[in-house]
Amino acid sequence: MRIEVILLVDDESESATPLDQFNREHALRAHEENRQMQTDARRAAIESANVAIRAILLVNGGAVVALLALIGAMEASNSATVSLGPLVEPVWWFAIGTGISALTAAFAYLVNMLDSDILSSVNLIWKHPYVEEKPLAQRLFRLRQLIHIGALVLVILSFVTFFLGIFSVTSAIQQLGM
Repeated sequence: MRIEVILLVDDESESATPLDQFNREHALRAHEENRQMQTDARRAAIESANVAIRAILLVNGGAVVALLALIGAMEASNSATVSLGPLVEPVWWFAIGTGISALTAAFAYLVNMLDSDILSSVNLIWKHPYVEEKPLAQRLFRLRQLIHIGALVLVILSFVTFFLGIFSVTSAIQQLGM
C-alpha cells in the first residue's frame, strides 16, 4: 500500500497563518481517519470472507455429508439390493452448490479487498477536502461493482442448487419408497 502526501504548505513555517495551521490540523485528522478506514476495511475483508465461507459452505457441504451418511447407512443395513441411483442427483446438486458457495466466498473477499484498495487510492492533501480520490479509484469502484453483482448472483445460485437438492432428495425418497 502506497500513500502519497502532497505538501502544499510553504517551507517557511513561520509565515503560516492561523488558517493554514487550522487547515493542517484538520488535514492531519482527515488523513488519520482515512488510514483508520483502510485498516477497518482490511479487517472487514478478512472477517466477512471467513463468515461467508463458513455459512454458505455449511449449507450445501453439510447436505452432501448428510446425504452420503444416509446412503452409507442404507447400504450397510440392507441385505437386499436397493438401487441408490435416485440419490445421485441430489448429491450432485449439493456438490455443485458447495463449489458455487466457495466461489461466492472468494468473490466476497475480492469485494472487500477492492473496498480497501479504493480507500487507499487517494492523495492526502493539506487543504480542504484533505483527501482527494485518484483516477484509479473510479476504475476499482466499477470493478468492485461488477464483482459484487457477480457475488450476489452466485449466492442466489448457491441457494437454488440447495433447494433443487432438497427437491431431488424428496423425489428420490419417494421413488425408493422410504
